[in-house]
Amino acid sequence: MTLFTVNAETCARDGLCASVCPAGCIDWQPGELPVPHEKKFAYCIGCGHCVAVCPHGALHLDRFPAGPVSLDSGHRPSLEQVEQLLLGRRSMRAYKPEPPDRDLVARLLDLTQYAPSGHNARPVRWVVVSTPQGVRTVAEAIVDWMRDEAQRETPLAATLHLAGLVAAFDAGVDMICRDAPMLAVAHAPTRGVTPLEDGIIAVTYLELAASGAGLGACWCGYLRAAALHDAGVRRLLGIPDDHTCCGALTLGRPARRFVAAPPRPRADVRWL
Repeated sequence: MTLFTVNAETCARDGLCASVCPAGCIDWQPGELPVPHEKKFAYCIGCGHCVAVCPHGALHLDRFPAGPVSLDSGHRPSLEQVEQLLLGRRSMRAYKPEPPDRDLVARLLDLTQYAPSGHNARPVRWVVVSTPQGVRTVAEAIVDWMRDEAQRETPLAATLHLAGLVAAFDAGVDMICRDAPMLAVAHAPTRGVTPLEDGIIAVTYLELAASGAGLGACWCGYLRAAALHDAGVRRLLGIPDDHTCCGALTLGRPARRFVAAPPRPRADVRWL
């Protein structure tokens, strides 16, 4: 039975790890070292709560080669700083032509691995179109799908005003990918615990992380619509047949700077 390793010298034998395990995988008796539960150890979802709660770094999950990532409590953002991040997030539709640094984007994508995920399944996979020409190719494929829908006068074409988008694109105005230099697409298996929700949350994490890194981002809803309805767009992006597109973001260095947050109504809340 292998699940975790405990450093007997540093373990405080306080049972913190067992107390936070959502699946009850850890057996602990006062004054003793924690051990995998004889019957429940196989239910471990790899959330890492046991590792994260230990102030002594005494527990190591065997499934992960690396240990915990230390957090500096002195550098945790205050509520005011989080408010500034959330208030300052804007959908960016104008970009400078140079793509963002690939290492920076890889760092942001790694952060999405910490997004909430049903049963900690973390099923989300990413496709990054990393050049302006590549993004243009994707936009052209989406327009081909839009043009077909518009010519057939489908209900979807009317709902999404696809004929107007095609006309604008033909006139040199890209209202689909906004001439962005980079595009990040999230996809996940169609079956699972909560794959679509996991993907949407992961894309949201990426958007907020991009804002914190000084990048602009915008949800590319037309890409998702095309990927849901057109096999050619899915093939172009390399999305497997048994996966669905959860969302996509255009990414780049902002060509505009917003200096204020627009007004919003108060949250509509019913307190029970």
